[in-house]
Amino acid sequence: MTGPRSPSQDYVDYERVARRYQQGRSLAADVLERWGKTVKTYLPTGPVRVADVGAGTGIFAAAWPQWTDATVVAVEPSAGMVGAGGVDDPDVTFVLGTAEALPLRDVSVDVAWVSTALHHFADVHLAVRELARVLGSGGRVLVRTYAPARTEITWLDEFPGRAKWEARCYTEQQLIEIFRPHGFDLIDAREVLERTETYAKSADWVERMRDADSVLTALSDDEIAEGVSRLRAAPTRMGRLEVSLFVFEQR
Repeated sequence: MTGPRSPSQDYVDYERVARRYQQGRSLAADVLERWGKTVKTYLPTGPVRVADVGAGTGIFAAAWPQWTDATVVAVEPSAGMVGAGGVDDPDVTFVLGTAEALPLRDVSVDVAWVSTALHHFADVHLAVRELARVLGSGGRVLVRTYAPARTEITWLDEFPGRAKWEARCYTEQQLIEIFRPHGFDLIDAREVLERTETYAKSADWVERMRDADSVLTALSDDEIAEGVSRLRAAPTRMGRLEVSLFVFEQR
């Protein structure tokens, strides 16, 4: 089964904005620790082999060996993103490749980690079929993502054009329908609060990441300007930034 080309695949020039992405998407130590505690709930006992698919600059690839006894293969199509991360860890290996043709052997990993990348895959069904191939029975895919109608990112409510960026993200039901034909069942879903911050800080982030985030690049310059203006008008208001985790297990 194959699907249409992802409409968001070309919305960010990651070769050009890799260093800005690394700075804007870096997470504080306490946030990474929170994610580590969350994912360990779903891991097998003992050493774990992890494929970080769409690894970007390696923010999470570098975190996995800190969370548990993990060896990580980080698969990323952009050489610029790999270089911007500068990850240097003997337990982490970067390979250039795509989700649709994973450079991994059959049944070679225990867990696949897909962080804010699924909506960038050119053929999501082919990618999930590849995940099934490299995992084998009982393997799990952990999808970290924004899910419309579920995940709360408060400052986004201030921006017009919501339908445009939400169209780039998969809902929970869409995720289930993508994974089910390839032998995966959704076994859990939850939100992780990454931070609370003032609208002033959110406005700063938007201006810095305007060309380096696939939600923001969905919007016109006028829509960005209007949203930033609304954030600046309430600089001390606090907002939440959550990200959802969906756990799929292969039958």
